[in-house]
Amino acid sequence: QTDNLTELENLNEETLLNELKARYDRDQIYTYVGEILVAVNPFKTIDGIYSDAKAAIYKDLGDRSVAPPHIFAVADAAFSAMINNTGEAANQVAVISGESGAGKTESAKLFMKHVIYLSSLVAGGLEEKIIQLNPLLEAWGNAATLRNDNSSRFGKFVQLRFNDQHQIQGAVMADYLLEKSRVVSQGEGERNFHVFYLMFAGMNPDELEKYNLVDAAEHAYLNGNNEAIAEIKSPQMKALYKELADCIEDVGFTTEEKNDMWAILAGVLLTGDIEFAGEDEAYVVSADDVMNKACTQLGIVQDALTEALTCSINIMRGKAFRKYKPFEAEGARDAMSKALYGKTFRWIVRRVNQLLGPKRKSKALTDKDIGILDIFGFECFDLNSFEQLLINLANERLQQFFNNFIFKMELDEYAKEGIDGSQIDYEDNEELLQMIMAKPAGLLSLCDEEAKMPKGSDVSMTEKFHAELGSNKGYTRPRGNDLKFTIHHYAGKVEYSSDGFLDKNRDTLPIDVVGALRLSDNNLVRSLFDGDADDAKAAKKGKAKRDVANARKSLRMSMKKAAKQAAKSNKKTVGLEFKESLVSLMDEMSKASPHFVRCIKPNHAKKPAIFQNDMVTDQLRYTGMLETTRIRKEGYAFRPTFGDFLNRFKMLGFPFGVNPPVNEVSCGKVLDVAGCKGWQVGKTKVFLRYFHMDELNEKFKPFPAVRSGCRSLFVWA
Repeated sequence: QTDNLTELENLNEETLLNELKARYDRDQIYTYVGEILVAVNPFKTIDGIYSDAKAAIYKDLGDRSVAPPHIFAVADAAFSAMINNTGEAANQVAVISGESGAGKTESAKLFMKHVIYLSSLVAGGLEEKIIQLNPLLEAWGNAATLRNDNSSRFGKFVQLRFNDQHQIQGAVMADYLLEKSRVVSQGEGERNFHVFYLMFAGMNPDELEKYNLVDAAEHAYLNGNNEAIAEIKSPQMKALYKELADCIEDVGFTTEEKNDMWAILAGVLLTGDIEFAGEDEAYVVSADDVMNKACTQLGIVQDALTEALTCSINIMRGKAFRKYKPFEAEGARDAMSKALYGKTFRWIVRRVNQLLGPKRKSKALTDKDIGILDIFGFECFDLNSFEQLLINLANERLQQFFNNFIFKMELDEYAKEGIDGSQIDYEDNEELLQMIMAKPAGLLSLCDEEAKMPKGSDVSMTEKFHAELGSNKGYTRPRGNDLKFTIHHYAGKVEYSSDGFLDKNRDTLPIDVVGALRLSDNNLVRSLFDGDADDAKAAKKGKAKRDVANARKSLRMSMKKAAKQAAKSNKKTVGLEFKESLVSLMDEMSKASPHFVRCIKPNHAKKPAIFQNDMVTDQLRYTGMLETTRIRKEGYAFRPTFGDFLNRFKMLGFPFGVNPPVNEVSCGKVLDVAGCKGWQVGKTKVFLRYFHMDELNEKFKPFPAVRSGCRSLFVWA
């Protein structure tokens, strides 16, 4: 048995899977594969695994082989490397990946918790505030899905900043691709974001009345899951609400900010209850108090919102108004709800960065940091759309980063043993990345180009994809005229439906709705939509009611100008913004030493003691672990020590009964006599290609008695 599977003489897909399963059955959920930590979700509590006593073991560990594999060991290695290095080599990053339900978020929290434990105490309780970020972000950014009861519906990159005494001075976070569509609709058996249910679980009747709320089951955005509604009054939900409320308080949000945040959440729920009818022209059919309650929470004049949701001001063609059809009004309503939630989430992240970020005036602040990347895993569903394309693009880029690291790890092993590794190569996915990201003919650029055209459509965009990318080996067009295409990702082929790509990439909100929200009496709502680069300052500063009244008058008088400006605006598309964020993220990560944690979900049932081989194998592929074995196989797949090699094969080069010296000369003689070519001998190991074992076993056939006693040692798996 070994804690590090690269120490196995033969590391391949089968041995990797079998070893992980055997360790999982013994409640050994952590395993090293070289420098990588594999974490298999146990779906149960393992006594003492994260206790204070356990944490103390992984402090200043030095040689990690003296203690079993653990997420704390990875945190200790990162912290020690930061302390003992200077310049860019001091920066560290933990890259935590895996599919939904594999345990990424928990691993990220445990990693951060241990780094904070290793850091010296800081006056002011900053570390505690940083730890308390988790309930805040999980409430707003996580939801129950079929795969995971606490699924992160966004990606995040947190950087802990340190001073010259290795004390934490602050934390800075970036967020990626919040799943805003979940606000207005959820799949069967899934739920909305946790925070909506927590409001009803923890607020008393007076507080609910303040926000015009009574019963969660009354709201269209929540009533698709009766089980979720039934759980609202459970003690666990009440406790989670209290934890969230305490977190918001302790992190430093003001009373006004807290009230505005809750009011926006209530406003979103109430907006979802607004209903429309009509044939060619939409009109509001829900009870008048529904619209009034929504407007009260959002601080909007009721007539202004009614007008914004049911008609469009179209000055550009000389027409004053165009009445929406009911489905268009519903689209405007849902777009407003998604925008409100998404912008509020982004504001929370920015506000947290202001409250917990390092103070640049501190002379002791260094450039040293430890980053934690917790990002969505590779996705391939029955229906894959624009969101999956961006998620898989991120994974494709991270896979390239991972491959470079693994290849370097191999070369380091060769250098350590004095082996020439110049002939070893690996497949790079740069061509595929360029196919998606390049300008001007990459897939995302073509999508952006079509999005700018007034008559752009998913059909014409897909035709451009086929024309420009059809000859690329990483792209396959469908046989018929369906709005589909297939990309050959590192983890396998994914068929995408391009139906809806343009709308998702544009992510536009009707200018009339924006105009109504810019006139809100709610300081936070107004700041989110007034284009202020610093939303938090705008929200804190507020504006007098006289200013708001003047703004209303001014906006109505200059609606033509506003419409023209909106039409000419250079608002970034979702794809472009994500691409730029990804480039920025990889730039940050390239300046740091990586520590990889690969999280594995062992079964679909989310139950302990079940290990589904096929499911785990797929994840080993998605997370790049099989690439590790492939790179090794294409190099020197077998690496026995001199002693192991001679114990098994000395009879091929020496007379029976002779025990030759355990050194490189003896090993070389055996290989020469066997007629093997292309092997190398290092300082302590023999490096053999995958075909050498077949050759040695063939030569060993004349020794049946010995072979039968050691059969398992000679079979190529």
